[in-house]
Amino acid sequence: MPNEHTISLAANLPKSKRFFVKLRWGGRRVCPRCGERKLWRSNRRFRCSRCRYPFSDFTGTYLERFRIPLNQVAHLLYLFCLGVPAYRTRFYLTCSLSTTQKVFRVIREAIYNASLQEMESLSGELELDESLFGGKKKGKRGWGAEGKKLVFGMYQQNGKVITFPVPNRRSATLMPLILEHTKRGSIYYTDDFKGYGVLSFRGKHQRVLHSKEEYVSGRTHINGIEGFFSYAKTWLYHYRGVPSQYFHLYLKETESRFNHRDKDLFPLIAQLLVNPVPDR
Repeated sequence: MPNEHTISLAANLPKSKRFFVKLRWGGRRVCPRCGERKLWRSNRRFRCSRCRYPFSDFTGTYLERFRIPLNQVAHLLYLFCLGVPAYRTRFYLTCSLSTTQKVFRVIREAIYNASLQEMESLSGELELDESLFGGKKKGKRGWGAEGKKLVFGMYQQNGKVITFPVPNRRSATLMPLILEHTKRGSIYYTDDFKGYGVLSFRGKHQRVLHSKEEYVSGRTHINGIEGFFSYAKTWLYHYRGVPSQYFHLYLKETESRFNHRDKDLFPLIAQLLVNPVPDR
């Protein structure tokens, strides 16, 4: 049964149905297919008077995937924003672990898709680096370690970070990402990895010589992107393991949390859940 904390939490959450419907439609319902305002209503469903398209309030959205009441969705979203792992939600709600995991996965899919759609090119002073994600395992250490996920990140100083899971750290893998997601003429700060050698043709390139134990040289450093990697690994640690097939979703979750670190995540993610799911 829900404990006293859950009951108190419910009292502070918006009325779920009204809250999500308002986010979905704003001031007035329209046909999601043609935009017609004149609709016919039958119980909880609607039909467009122009194209005859039948739909409900959340047709085509992420919320349509859930088979639990919206008040429970709101509770789970609140717990997700707080960073409560799925296995600990049993202390707050009566949902099964599999249901909670599905809801959290759909939330992460919404964040992932929105991140791809809203991705902007970075400019100015940019820090570039790569890092390995994964728990400690026996065997080879370093870049050749098995069972690790390699992540490439670009951080705009005092701004946003963009991350990409990559298969290797070769120049042929990293440079297309840099060309696509950064603007020409930027200042690039990197370590002394030789794969970044061609950046001088893209903008100004400054290196910190990690091989000589140099980590800061005047304004040249990559402490920002290294700080993000440390933040991401710390955040993912309390999930007690990340499924390999969903690692990209968890990575974008940490990226989004970092980029919106000064904002309330609940209304931001709630808005994503009522947005149309993009075509695959």
